[in-house]
Amino acid sequence: MDFAEIIYEKKDRIATVTMNRPAKLNAWTPKMGAEMHTAMMDAERDPSVGAIIVTGAGRAYCAGADMGGLSDVAAGTASARGTVVQDEWLSAQRADYRTSYSWPLALNTPVIGAINGACVGLGFTTCLYQDIRIASDSARMGLIFTQRGLAIEHGSSWMLPRIVGLARAMELAVTGRLVDANEALEIGLVSRVVANDKLMATAREIASGIANKCSPLGVSQAKKMIYQHLFTDLATAVHDDDASMVMMTHSEDFKEGVKAFLEKRAPKFTGK
Repeated sequence: MDFAEIIYEKKDRIATVTMNRPAKLNAWTPKMGAEMHTAMMDAERDPSVGAIIVTGAGRAYCAGADMGGLSDVAAGTASARGTVVQDEWLSAQRADYRTSYSWPLALNTPVIGAINGACVGLGFTTCLYQDIRIASDSARMGLIFTQRGLAIEHGSSWMLPRIVGLARAMELAVTGRLVDANEALEIGLVSRVVANDKLMATAREIASGIANKCSPLGVSQAKKMIYQHLFTDLATAVHDDDASMVMMTHSEDFKEGVKAFLEKRAPKFTGK
């Protein structure tokens, strides 16, 4: 695959998608978004891929939407509205998983954000739809929209309170201020902070653990249950989790997991 605004690599059961406009601090364009969707859907459909890492080239993760595009929106010659992603596979998913930015929630493959610098505006919004976020100690994150005459976008008003809590989400939304890596860790926006030169190694370590030690079926079911039950009550979650567990006990992955444990060896999961 040839891409102009991302770098896409697959190695050791890990797919890495790197936003690659370093001179523009990886400012988001529709082309970049389309290329990321193409690459990540390729990884989703590849049974040899067990995890996806998303990061940015150079000293930033993503500095938000490209200002040229924002100028067109301000002039009234373009729209900022998100669109439905046209993908046959996604057509079977929940409607709220089929937008320009929320679709990673529907992937069976876990997505790890390796946030290596500025992560603001649309860059911040997109990382809310990743499953695991880790940050370098140079990361800076924030919504910034109120400082540009805007508010909040693309479902982040729903996702952010579920990640950091209502009070913190409200503060970030109305002030538009940036948080550094340590504060992001403190409020639960990221799960780890590491030195900048350790970021990708740490992301690969997490991804490798998922891809090589965990059942693909178990991982996809765990992800599905967690996101699905953001929309339900406890009774429904208990029922669905138990039904999922019963289903999993009939899988080849479960049989292999038990056998590998008894034989004191690494499991060889197939995702079946």
